[in-house]
Order: sequence, then C-alpha cells, then structure tokens
Amino acid sequence: MACANAGHEYPAIMHQNGKYELIKDKHSVALAAMPGVKPKPYEIKLELNDRIFVYTDGVPEAINEKEEQYGTERMLEVLNTTVGMSMENTLNKVSASVNSFKGEAEQFDDITMLGIEFKKFFEEN
Repeated sequence: MACANAGHEYPAIMHQNGKYELIKDKHSVALAAMPGVKPKPYEIKLELNDRIFVYTDGVPEAINEKEEQYGTERMLEVLNTTVGMSMENTLNKVSASVNSFKGEAEQFDDITMLGIEFKKFFEEN
C-alpha cells in the first residue's frame, strides 16, 4: 500500500495474529501548510486480514479532569483488546474508551478515527 503522512499521527497496524503497533512513518508538514512542499511517500506491505487504524491528534491528546492525556500507549492497549471484533466494534470501543477517560472534561479538539481491514472479497479459480 502506498502511503504518505501529511502532518498526522503515526498509524497503528496489526498484522494477522499479531498486535497493533505504531508505524513510525516519514512525517511531512501538514498538507498545504507550505507552498510546494509535498508529503514523503512510503509503502507498507499488507497481508490478508491485516488492519490499519488511523486517527487525528484528538485521540491521544484527549485530556481528562486531572489534565492527563489519553496517550498512544492507552490507545494501543485498547486496540489490542479488540482482536476478533469487527472494525466497527473496534472503532466504537476506542471511542468509548476515550470518552470514559475524559469524563466531564471539555473536548478541545476533533476526534476522527478510521479503521481498515485488508480482506479478500472473491475466490480465485
């Protein structure tokens, strides 16, 4: 899969029968932040049933009433409890975890998440 990171967080990938881990990809400045600067492309090799989780900084930077951040380690811990779940349920579980963590603290940033699972949709003859 061809990728580029234009200012977002490190994506998390789970290879089949593995655990989610961050991909320390090549960061570029945010898209269109500076004229003429283009994201640095890279490739990820995906196998059948691999999963990718991408998210905005609102997830790890969510703050609770004690002004503690949710963080990527907590996010990975939650992701790694979702093995065998549908991607929809995985996203719901991470979202519920962030909301539970922040409690009554005001959300100051957007929270956007996208989950992708590499599947085979047809049988070869």
